[in-house]
Amino acid sequence: MTILVVGASGAVGGLVLEGLRERGEEVRATSRDPKKLAGAVRVPVVAADLSEPASLAPALAGVERVFLYADVDEPEALAAEIARSDARHIVLLSSSSVTSPGADADFNASRFLRVERAFRESGVDVTFLRPGGFASNAARWSWGVKADSAVPLPYPEAVQVPVHEADIADIAVIALTADRADDALIGATPTLTGPERLTLREQVATIGEVIGRPVAVIEQTEAESAALLSRYVPEVWVRQIIKDWREAVGAEPEISDEYRRLTGRPARSFRTWVEDHIALFR
Repeated sequence: MTILVVGASGAVGGLVLEGLRERGEEVRATSRDPKKLAGAVRVPVVAADLSEPASLAPALAGVERVFLYADVDEPEALAAEIARSDARHIVLLSSSSVTSPGADADFNASRFLRVERAFRESGVDVTFLRPGGFASNAARWSWGVKADSAVPLPYPEAVQVPVHEADIADIAVIALTADRADDALIGATPTLTGPERLTLREQVATIGEVIGRPVAVIEQTEAESAALLSRYVPEVWVRQIIKDWREAVGAEPEISDEYRRLTGRPARSFRTWVEDHIALFR
């Protein structure tokens, strides 16, 4: 059985690929520039660009299962291309935002909903992984931590349940390697979160504890935060990030037990994520 990993250069995709290799699976990856990726992943790499679904055909030849992320502009065309191939099971990295009230009207959630709908209607078996906010979003604070021992935030009391990317990858590997005769994850939509609710302020404090020096929070207005974020991310994402923070103040987001149920282990904590990525902040 050959498994295709799309997005192997990403944080989750790279861990999925490594997890499959550790299990002895035959793995293939895609990249817009195979020469750049091939040396890093040590598996066959085929040129493909998700914005041009037909380009994926050579990579899909002989593939039975696919790991795929949902950040695509034309999911219907992509789903149709995969449905024409030999692939019979897709593990799609989606988002828990699709389950939130008003998801159809939300910029971020509506994108994931469209992708899920396209693959649900494609006729191919699908597992939708629905993580909440990634712990790795804290990487955006690295420059402030290193330069000023401070993180500017407009809503430091926003509450999240940050999930470690390795937890997402673990569940993807389970879904991709399960025996199809007994695969309860086909058609499943596991929501994945970290094990605890933390405010942004508490996350910043955790970084300080791990690196051994205090890290302060500098409170901003929305306008100040937008001006700063706009240096690094597109305007539509600036609005989304600030909206999510604003709406998370005083919230009590769900803590999922899906990771423990599927692996028998507790989900990795935010502190573990910081320890695993400590070089970002030193």
